[in-house]
Amino acid sequence: MKVITGQAVAGEDEPASRRLPTLISRQVYVREVSVHASRVGAREYHDRLISLLQRRSVTALRVTLGLVFLWFGALKLFDSSPVTELLKHTYWFLPLKPFAAALGAWEVLVGVGLLVKRALRFTLVLVCLHLAGTFTALLLGPGLFFHAGNPLWLTVEGEFVVKNLVLVAAGLVVAGHEVRPLGGTRPRGEDARNATDRS
Repeated sequence: MKVITGQAVAGEDEPASRRLPTLISRQVYVREVSVHASRVGAREYHDRLISLLQRRSVTALRVTLGLVFLWFGALKLFDSSPVTELLKHTYWFLPLKPFAAALGAWEVLVGVGLLVKRALRFTLVLVCLHLAGTFTALLLGPGLFFHAGNPLWLTVEGEFVVKNLVLVAAGLVVAGHEVRPLGGTRPRGEDARNATDRS
């Protein structure tokens, strides 16, 4: 909102002929008046969004992680996964079809466990073992994952495997927030979420 203020100069009551130089020197000031109410409203919406994220983001992470495992596993079970060829060249010492089916069943089990939040501790152990197996592939077939043996120069297959670091981090976040310690106390952050839910 703009507020215009004027400044009168001495001699305004004089005749126009004598007032001309004075009129030229008249000054007009324009100043911005900030509306504080909109800032308060934006801050309130921001804080509500952050509060919502603090309460729901870990659940969203667990559900999406579960969907990814369920989806990938189902593709392997139906022999429609593009990863089958990669498995064939990496784990050449294992029978391909039974191995792909077992891996698919493993992933489906992990996906369901994450989605329904049952036996979460066991499910996350399966996640860790599964992802450890994917990184073992880097050692078994480095030529597939690195150009010219350079560990910093990834192939498409190398990018596919290395992105699993994000899945490892996601599993750690879910474990840290949604698995109850064996001592029986609540996971760190759960008290804060419950307190926020009550407020």
